[in-house]
Amino acid sequence: METCYIFGAGDFTPCTIDLTSKDLVIAADGGYDYLIRLGLRADVVLGDFDSVTSPDLWDDAICEKLTYPPEKDDTDMMLAIKLGLSRGYREFAIYGGLDHTIANIQSLTYLAGEGAAGILYGDSYALTVIKDSSFTVPKDATGMVSVFSLSDSSENVSIKGLKYEVDGVTLTNVFPLGVI
Repeated sequence: METCYIFGAGDFTPCTIDLTSKDLVIAADGGYDYLIRLGLRADVVLGDFDSVTSPDLWDDAICEKLTYPPEKDDTDMMLAIKLGLSRGYREFAIYGGLDHTIANIQSLTYLAGEGAAGILYGDSYALTVIKDSSFTVPKDATGMVSVFSLSDSSENVSIKGLKYEVDGVTLTNVFPLGVI
């Protein structure tokens, strides 16, 4: 499966990523510094370039660069998401997004609304948003799972195979019933 990897300028999380030639790697502004620390390549670097510090970014041979004005409606992360979608990607892995957590949860919601899937990775968490579908936790995953409703009401929610199971419940965005 082809994945669009997006790296933001937020907290660094050491990780191992095995890229294929069909994957797209986008650095959202200072996310380029993140990639340098990981030793990974960028296919595209975009943004208003207010947070990137690596001087080699300006070497024209490195990658495609897309410059945007500082005053814009989309965050650099959202620009990267829209670019990935426009290039046909439906699976997104996002790193370095904790610094704008709420905005990036909204970005994950945008992806779900576009029929795509995204996961925001941090040092000790992975966060995703689903809409009108199901999600299966990978069998090799460890840790805890919490389920929340971003909309006023999420109906007919079922959780099976985890410590706390429910079937056909309604979750709302005003009561944290799904906390583990």
